[in-house]
Amino acid sequence: MSDIAFEESSEYYENFDYFTDQKHVKVLVENKKDVRLWSDAFPEQDNLVFDFATAIDMSDELRILPAEGCKQLEKIGHYNLGKYLVVCKDSDYDYIVFLMKKAINPDHGEYKKSDYIFETLVHSVESIEYHKQFVQNFFAKKLCIHKSVISNNAPWLDRFYAEFSKILYKPLLQAIFHDFILKDKNRDAKYSLISLYSILQDINKIKPNNISFFDENFFSCNEWLSLVQKLHSFENNVLQHFTRFNAIKDFNKVIDYMCVQNINESNCYMFFRGHNLENLIKDLLAKYFSKLYDNYINTECDKLFDQQKIDKRKELFKNKGTFDIKNEQRNIELVDHFNETVKSISIMYAQ
Repeated sequence: MSDIAFEESSEYYENFDYFTDQKHVKVLVENKKDVRLWSDAFPEQDNLVFDFATAIDMSDELRILPAEGCKQLEKIGHYNLGKYLVVCKDSDYDYIVFLMKKAINPDHGEYKKSDYIFETLVHSVESIEYHKQFVQNFFAKKLCIHKSVISNNAPWLDRFYAEFSKILYKPLLQAIFHDFILKDKNRDAKYSLISLYSILQDINKIKPNNISFFDENFFSCNEWLSLVQKLHSFENNVLQHFTRFNAIKDFNKVIDYMCVQNINESNCYMFFRGHNLENLIKDLLAKYFSKLYDNYINTECDKLFDQQKIDKRKELFKNKGTFDIKNEQRNIELVDHFNETVKSISIMYAQ
């Protein structure tokens, strides 16, 4: 690292308008891929430029080793954050653990660490990218239909998110409570988040071979039923473990408080580790998209004859592409909890 590095401040970027007609806001993120989502959270204004960077880009100025990740952003306590120098980061499990502690002790305090550090509140960027509505929007665009009818045209997608989040809800809260709230000496690796993820990986044993399987057999196949049973067993065993260590009363407080805080069976998957969520559902969603789109090609081509039919099939097949939601434009105000962060950003940079 250079010895001539300087510690920048919010005022440094605020003064950019002495040289240009625009103020510059330096936005520090964990890695460059996160810019795809965080850029949607900041408003478009003629007099503001939002310049995204990572600890790698700013290592000299930050006086830290060049590396990406949340831990690097946490090393900038000496940095003078302000309106023109802000941090955007994943909450990981911090926010939901805070809510659990608040449920047990209402005097636990407030979560917000700084007006200039913005967090996902749900687990991470990947969790938001796999929000049900964003996946549905991708399907609707590819199938050339309005998103309002996607539940009719892709019924499995809607049901999958509902069923998956439902069976995940109680075991996920239990595992988070176990790993972060229960005393160290009372923990058992069998009931950890790592153990829960290991069970959930059984979902990849399901091998749909056509669209009919998704619509008619997915939730009654042996692999799905086995997964549901394993999660029920996990849930029952953890409850017994909590009872053994007199933690069941506190856990029940957590369950009640989560409902008040709008963390429920329909959206709890957003609080599961984002990378793990992607590993669990991406291949299934990709396969469903492929089968559904092939069905769409056949339906469209069956309306035509001869060369028109051949040409249309080539055109639609060329437009199929792959299942990739990473670069989708999103209305992120739809995401529960994260929309509070978006609102805070909007207020800060209101004209």
